[in-house]
Amino acid sequence: MQSVLRYANQLHRLIHKSMQPLGEELQLSQLEMELLLFLWNNPELNTARDAVAYRGFAKSNVSTAVEALERKGWLIVEPDPSSRRVKRLHLCLEREAELNRLSLCQRDCLRVLTANFTQEEVETLHSLLDHISKNVAQALESLEGNRNA
Repeated sequence: MQSVLRYANQLHRLIHKSMQPLGEELQLSQLEMELLLFLWNNPELNTARDAVAYRGFAKSNVSTAVEALERKGWLIVEPDPSSRRVKRLHLCLEREAELNRLSLCQRDCLRVLTANFTQEEVETLHSLLDHISKNVAQALESLEGNRNA
């Protein structure tokens, strides 16, 4: 278990350290960058609720980040036509060059994870991670189902 915790901590630190200089240049916090990248990589998941559900961000932190990003000109927040309670988050097209830089920084950072791997090893890793993801989803479904019963 300690190796998994160490891996998770190292990955978090790697991402933070790799993105920190660009974040400082663009005057963005780590959470703001992660939220922008979530929206950039998943355009169909464009609500604060999606960011909370898929990335595990705290609801209050997302709310604060959305307000800051809207104020800084990175996001446009619009009510959903079918439900006024839902707000859709749209990336500002004027920031596409900076968003692309963030995406490239993220990709470079994640590329480190599989440096010196063969293509076969990368495919095996993806297969194993998919398997782990399914196991976790099933376990969570079981646990959350027991709680709601």
